[in-house]
Amino acid sequence: MPEEDLTMHQRLEDHEGRLIALESQRREQEKMNSEIRQKLTDTENTVLKESGRQIDLSQQLLNHVLGNDVNDRKFARERQKFTQQQIWKIVGVVAGSGGLIYLLLENFLTR
Repeated sequence: MPEEDLTMHQRLEDHEGRLIALESQRREQEKMNSEIRQKLTDTENTVLKESGRQIDLSQQLLNHVLGNDVNDRKFARERQKFTQQQIWKIVGVVAGSGGLIYLLLENFLTR
C-alpha cells in the first residue's frame, strides 16, 4: 500500500506540474493573442488613414481636372466671342469701305 500511495502521490504531483505548465502556456498564448490583436488594430488604423489620404488625393486630382476643364471651356467661349467680334468688325469695315469706294467711283465717273 505505501507503494501505491507513493505512486499516487507522484501522479498527483505530476498532474499538478502539468496543470501549472498548461496555465503558464495559456497565459503566454493570451499575451500573444493580445499582441496580435493590437498589431491588427494598428494595421487597420494605418490602412484606414492611408485610404482616407488616397481619397483626398483622388478628390484633389478630380477637382484639378474639372477645374481645368471649366477653365478650358471658359477660354474657348471667350476665344469664340473674340473671333465673332473680329468677324463683325471686318464685315463692317468691308461694308463701309465698299460704300465709300462706290461713292468715290460714282463721284469720279459722274464728273
